[in-house]
Amino acid sequence: MGWDVEIGDADNDGKNEILTAGCPDSRLYLLKSAPEGWQTRLLAENLAQRQPGMGLAVRVVDLNRDGTNEVVLGTGQEADETAFFYVLQTDGAKVTKKLECRPEENKSAYTHSFGFADLDKDGVIEVLSAYCGHGEIMRYDVDSGLTQIQARKIHQFSGSGEESILADVDNDGQTEYIAANCFRKEQAKIEIFEFDDKGELALPARVIIEGMPGRPCFYASCIVGDLDNDGKNELVAGWKREQTVNRSTLLAYRIGKTAEIAYTLEPDTEDLDMGYFEKMMAVADADNDGKNELAISTRGDNASENITSQHLGNVFLYRVSGKGEIQRTKLADFNEAHAESSWLAVGDADNDGKNEVVLATGKGDRTKPGASYVVVLKQVGR
Repeated sequence: MGWDVEIGDADNDGKNEILTAGCPDSRLYLLKSAPEGWQTRLLAENLAQRQPGMGLAVRVVDLNRDGTNEVVLGTGQEADETAFFYVLQTDGAKVTKKLECRPEENKSAYTHSFGFADLDKDGVIEVLSAYCGHGEIMRYDVDSGLTQIQARKIHQFSGSGEESILADVDNDGQTEYIAANCFRKEQAKIEIFEFDDKGELALPARVIIEGMPGRPCFYASCIVGDLDNDGKNELVAGWKREQTVNRSTLLAYRIGKTAEIAYTLEPDTEDLDMGYFEKMMAVADADNDGKNELAISTRGDNASENITSQHLGNVFLYRVSGKGEIQRTKLADFNEAHAESSWLAVGDADNDGKNEVVLATGKGDRTKPGASYVVVLKQVGR
């Protein structure tokens, strides 16, 4: 089963590739566009160091800003044990350098996302992640020579960490930390933190969105981007009220001193299946019209969550017009026999100068072997 997908120049050849990680054998694959077609290369396997296990989050970033990209990967441990954090380098055929970390302060098994920023202004990018399970927020510092990783817990959530973003969400010119604190009955929150002058997390959170107005929630996930193309970022949040009821709501907020709802993209719908959106949303120019949209995929692997799913396999594109009107386009509707879920990325995957929507699919029980696919959607929304 595919579980995350990333577009970036992982092998530093000046061209983008697709990276995807999944389960149950926690493999990392690189897919490269070539004149004769797409080439697939297995870079690593058993990264969870136990089977079944998950390659759960993967990103491409130049951590030490030396002009060479690294691959940052986090695992999901199906046993009750701590997730691994990796920094890798690759030549496109194999892993050429590997650093790993399994911090004692972290008791959680699932890596759900990463935020990247040079918080302490030392020229090296730090990584923050809020963990699924017990809710530790971990900070990872890598030295400029990429020889060691220092990890420390900087905060503890009351629930499970389901998202981590470092971005200027309130458009004040400073980076904030945005994370979802949820997976607890009627206790889901999105919390927004500032940083002090030393780059340390300022507690408590400055803004907390506690579910939808008048409706406490079980789950939330979020993304930051300029959804309405006004030059300012919005926070897009997916909310799910009850764990076992597959209805969800998409809201876009403007963040200032408080969070104000700017757009209701999708009110209380079943079309988004299980209503989990972590690593399944992107604000980007998916249709190459020069404007951003929200791309979102759906999840239907109910076997792992012990709840009901319609296995819709939908992928949607949401546009916000200059008048604030919402338009939804269905980009994909997977055949349930082949895919129940997909995770997405938007970018120029084949280096043709235009963006594509790339999907890594999943189906069935994630702890057992099966078939998954990488699907590239071109000229979407036309």
